[in-house]
Amino acid sequence: MTMKHSGARKLQQVTNFYSSFDQLNGVHPWMEAVKDGFVSYKVRELQTGKVAYFNFILAKEMGLIPSDHPHQMTDDLQEKLIETFSLQIINEYDELTHRRIDPDTIRPHEYMATRYLQLQHSNKQGKTSGDGRGIWNGTVYHRGTTWDVSSRGTGVTCLAPGAVAAQKPLKTGGTEFGYGCGLAEIDELLGASILAEVMHLQGVRTERVLCVIDLGKGYGIGVRAAQNLIRPAHLFLYLKQERLDNLKAATDYLIDRQVMNKAWDIKSKGSAKYDEMLHEVSKAFGEFTALLDTDYIFAWLDWDGDNVLADAGIIDYGSVRQFGIRHDKYRYDDVERFSTNLNEQKQKARLIVQVFAQMVDYLKTKKEKAFA
Repeated sequence: MTMKHSGARKLQQVTNFYSSFDQLNGVHPWMEAVKDGFVSYKVRELQTGKVAYFNFILAKEMGLIPSDHPHQMTDDLQEKLIETFSLQIINEYDELTHRRIDPDTIRPHEYMATRYLQLQHSNKQGKTSGDGRGIWNGTVYHRGTTWDVSSRGTGVTCLAPGAVAAQKPLKTGGTEFGYGCGLAEIDELLGASILAEVMHLQGVRTERVLCVIDLGKGYGIGVRAAQNLIRPAHLFLYLKQERLDNLKAATDYLIDRQVMNKAWDIKSKGSAKYDEMLHEVSKAFGEFTALLDTDYIFAWLDWDGDNVLADAGIIDYGSVRQFGIRHDKYRYDDVERFSTNLNEQKQKARLIVQVFAQMVDYLKTKKEKAFA
């Protein structure tokens, strides 16, 4: 065999060895299920960075690497991770300024930034809010389970609080407007990767960090994964906007994913399935807040259902803390407002479940009632 043919075979073997990452191409079932549930962006490969963190255990659970893969980074794996996750959106500012971008670096599929309710936005119906610095890479299917994968630090979207406040497209990396940079600090991402795994090992339902790409100058891209990354806020915005068809589509999507992943035992059809969903949600949030309370874990909860997963789990580790002793006075300072404290978490979880109940009533009666 010639050296040329030997090299080609090695390249093919490497390509096949990590081909599971090719599932993460921007295509996600939410885009078909909820047509108005996202803003789509063209994405370009940065072709730079280095892998600062990779969760080998999680990657094996997801079927992204073979079960016998050593817990050691290789040149081929790093190259695949950079190719898959070192991305940046081509946003409205780039389009407006006709930024010159090598067409060979542009991915074939557009990626989505999802819409969801956020109280820090002046619009309390979710018309302007959602993923402000992140995109969804897609889904991974392995042994009967579907995983969601998304990235943060991939550029500022029109859903960022800073972009909404500026009332104009913002350049990625700009710091003129708060929450309008579109980038993520590397220490924040590494901290989240450690704390998320600590929570997972304690039995807390949570997002987990699959990978962190170090882009240099203190910034990076963090890749999160979970069997369902949908938040209550992804549904609540349609309740607040009284958009029944979209609410039904989003709720049906959530139920279908949970049932397919065998996370919820829902057997009813028609409107009765929403009552079963409410039972599952109520039980999950009850167990979740009890665990937070007994283990002194602070996770910022509020009725909008933004900083929590729909199946009652932690997402967004920027404000999450675990205390050695009960620290009832602690509140997270988010510049413009302070968070809840440990004692208030049960009350806030109750409000989230109450909004779910209001949502179910709206789905069944087609009439929205006032939030009590």
